[in-house]
Amino acid sequence: MVIEDSKRTPWLPMSYNTADLIERNLETDGFRYWGITIYRTTYKNDADWAKFLDRFMGSVRTELESDDGLDMLDSFRPVVMEDARRFDRATPNQIRDAFKEWARVACEIEQGVPYKRAEWAYSGRYRLCIMVDEEALQSVLDIPIEDLEAYNTTGFVILINGRWSPEWDPEGMAEGEGPDDGYEPAYGCTLNEVGWMKVRYEEAQTAASSRMTGDWDWSLEYRRPPAIGFHF
Repeated sequence: MVIEDSKRTPWLPMSYNTADLIERNLETDGFRYWGITIYRTTYKNDADWAKFLDRFMGSVRTELESDDGLDMLDSFRPVVMEDARRFDRATPNQIRDAFKEWARVACEIEQGVPYKRAEWAYSGRYRLCIMVDEEALQSVLDIPIEDLEAYNTTGFVILINGRWSPEWDPEGMAEGEGPDDGYEPAYGCTLNEVGWMKVRYEEAQTAASSRMTGDWDWSLEYRRPPAIGFHF
């Protein structure tokens, strides 16, 4: 196995540099833009949401800067979905449905790539999405300002696997019907694999766009809620 050196941090292998990996995925897929779509599902306080977005987007710059990869901000095009009538208190399954509806059209418009190819691309833009509910939002806002630059293990967002398909009726399962693995309910699901996971908010965009290149990576990184993943 040939170990390729990073072009941005040549003293490290390429596999250690997030910006290099994102760029490689874009080139492999023939994509122009990267970034994971964000769905807002809490509408209690617009000021809190603005503060959350400032911290969340700022973390992307911090992560890229640490890898000498600020040039990748030029192609960073995250989409933020805000619609209180449609998304307020929505479940991960409902957000997944909305995301897949968006992805089927967006991949053609943004990249000129058909959905059948885009959903299998190394870039996760049309395969993964991010959901921010009230719990996730407050977990980020609860971080003291003086600790924002430190490694954090409590602030999270929800990463949803758009390719995951439940083999049961989610509404029926929430009412006690269907299979049961004995876990505490996570949005009504008691199975081990729920199709979404909590991930460190600082890594949500960069790690999902660099290292989550297929279903196998989801299986490798998956942590059953309430555990928080992306502790690289």
